[in-house]
Amino acid sequence: MSRRERVTIAIHASDRAFAPGVQTALMRLGYNLISARTADRQRDQGILSPEIRIVEKRHVAKLDTAELPTILLCGPREQVDDASLAGVVMKRARLGELYPLLQEHLEDIPRSVPRIQETLPARATLGAESWTGAIRSLSEKGCLLQSTSPLRAETRVELCFPLAKQGLVQIPAELSYRSAEGVGLVVGDVPAETREALSDYVTSRLVA
Repeated sequence: MSRRERVTIAIHASDRAFAPGVQTALMRLGYNLISARTADRQRDQGILSPEIRIVEKRHVAKLDTAELPTILLCGPREQVDDASLAGVVMKRARLGELYPLLQEHLEDIPRSVPRIQETLPARATLGAESWTGAIRSLSEKGCLLQSTSPLRAETRVELCFPLAKQGLVQIPAELSYRSAEGVGLVVGDVPAETREALSDYVTSRLVA
C-alpha cells in the first residue's frame, strides 16, 4: 500500500457477493477486511475504524452512505441512484472492478491495477545489447526489474520473461524510474491477449 501498511475495510456482504478468491486477493494486497459486526464493535470500543466499506444492496438502507465511503454491490436488476456512493459494482464483484475504486478513495497516488511481488527471470534487450536479471514486482502495466548491470539511458527496451500458461512473453517497455531495488519499466503497446495474460497471471497469483 502506498500510504501505510494496511487499510481497514468493513464488509457488509456475503461471500457469494464476491467472485472466488477476491477477498483473499484484497488481503494479500494489504487490506484488512473485517465484518460489519466487528467494525461496529471496534468503533464503539475505539480500537479500529474502517476507512471504507463494501456493502451488498440489501444492507444499504441501514447505513449512512455519506458517513463513510461506500462501494455498493448489487444485482443486474437492482436500481441504484445515490450520488454519495464511492462506486457501484455488480455481484459477483471481481478484483479488477473493486481495486481501482479502493485505490481512488484511499490513496494519494492511486494505482489502476494490482501489483504483486514476484521473482521471474528476465532479459532486456536494446539492439545488440542485453541485460539479464529478474522481475521483482509485476502488474499488467509495468514491473520492477533488477538486472546484473545498469540499463543504459535509452528509455525503450524489449523485455522477455516467462509466464505460466502463456510461455515466453516479449513486450516493449519504457524506463520510468531508477531506484536502489532496480528500474521501473512501463509496458508499451502490446496485443490485447498479451495484456490479458499479464492481468490473469497477477490475479491468479493473488487469489490462489
